[in-house]
Amino acid sequence: MNPLKTKTLFFACSALFCLEAFALPDDQQQPISIEADKAFFDQKTGVATYDGNVIAKQGSIEIIAEHLTIKTDIATNEFNSLHAKGSPSSFSQTIDEAGSILKATGDTLDYSVTKGELEVHDNGFLKRGDNEISADYIHYFIEKDTFNAENRGSGRVNMTLQPASNQQN
Repeated sequence: MNPLKTKTLFFACSALFCLEAFALPDDQQQPISIEADKAFFDQKTGVATYDGNVIAKQGSIEIIAEHLTIKTDIATNEFNSLHAKGSPSSFSQTIDEAGSILKATGDTLDYSVTKGELEVHDNGFLKRGDNEISADYIHYFIEKDTFNAENRGSGRVNMTLQPASNQQN
């Protein structure tokens, strides 16, 4: 790839997620509320599974799926990760005090609470503000405000970036 195309791609990718805040600061301190048709929790391993019309909420975070697995650190009782499956599963989170929302859908979602990372697998779509990206695989680093995206099949990564507004006060 020539240097001009590389710089243009880097700028476009940087512009996609340039908001200054990453998430509401108290989301991870909130309890998780879960609704499902079936639930199972193993207190020895800290693993909980939920099946059928699952809706999980923690602060401004909402996950909707057909199957959800939550892993908890049994020593600290802190949530480590969530694994959602469904066609599609969805993840949404308010990312700043102005009410901007991050939305993601895919057949499988892996959210690492401790790392602040969201992985979207198969039929992936991520929207932040008016900017969008679709790919087979999207790895979004919430706190770093960066992402990797790739199509692992025969397609391409598709992005729609809105121009920055030039409004003056």
